[in-house]
Order: sequence, then C-alpha cells, then structure tokens
Amino acid sequence: MASNTYDEVMRVLSNVRSIRAFVRENDYELLLEAHEKLGVALEERKEEYAAEKVEREAREVKRQELLALIESEGFDIGQLLGNESPTGKRKSANKPQSKRAPKYKFTEDGETKYWSGVGRKPKPIAQAIENGGSLADFLIADDQQRLDV
Repeated sequence: MASNTYDEVMRVLSNVRSIRAFVRENDYELLLEAHEKLGVALEERKEEYAAEKVEREAREVKRQELLALIESEGFDIGQLLGNESPTGKRKSANKPQSKRAPKYKFTEDGETKYWSGVGRKPKPIAQAIENGGSLADFLIADDQQRLDV
C-alpha cells in the first residue's frame, strides 16, 4: 500500500501539469502548510547532500594523495594489488585451467587424436560404438593396464 502511495506522489510531483491540477483542486491553506513542511524537509536534505558532497570530495583528495605517495615511492597500484609482477607484466586474473589427461586414442582422417573422456564423444568413437565396438577399444595403454589389474 505504501508503495502505491509513493508511486502516486512521484507521478504527481514529476509532472508540472499534474502539480497545477493538484493545486487547483485543493484548499489554499492546506497547500501552504504542505509547502512549509516540504520546505523544511528539502532544507534538511540539502544539508545532508552538502555534507555528503564534502565527504566525497575529502575522500577523493585523500585518494589522490595516496596515489601520489605510491608513485613517489616507485610503486604501481597494480603491483600493490598483486595484479602485476615486479617486471611489469600483468598477472592473469583467472588461474589457468589444468588440461585433463587424455584417456582415449583414436584416428580421424589419418591423424591420431586424443580424448579425455569428458564432453561429447568424438564422431569416430561414437560410430565405432554404434557398429558394435566398445569404448575400451580406444583406451590408451596405461588406462588399459589399470583396468586389467
């Protein structure tokens, strides 16, 4: 309910024609009282806004001072954050993914290829299985020995 009231007030206050219609339809003394109350609230908000602005400006000045100090000491902000090595090369934000060891070996177009067993089956393996073969037929020797034990 409060949200609907807020939305309605915002709809009226954001349009000059709606404000004029509201003023025409309401008692003058009620409007003066609302004007005084709105003026008080606006003055309070103005003071809050000015204080926030002063605080933002002070933080920006402090930030600039810190950046100047960092540079004067010979550091780069990237080095301090750990994004850059002392040689100036930027480190990767993501760790490199380790590649899975191949588990299966197959030939495609006369070229030997490998598959880790994760993801979609390569076409030659899928076709061989369809024709009655087994996935074990493509196992690399080390994996085959582990299965036999």
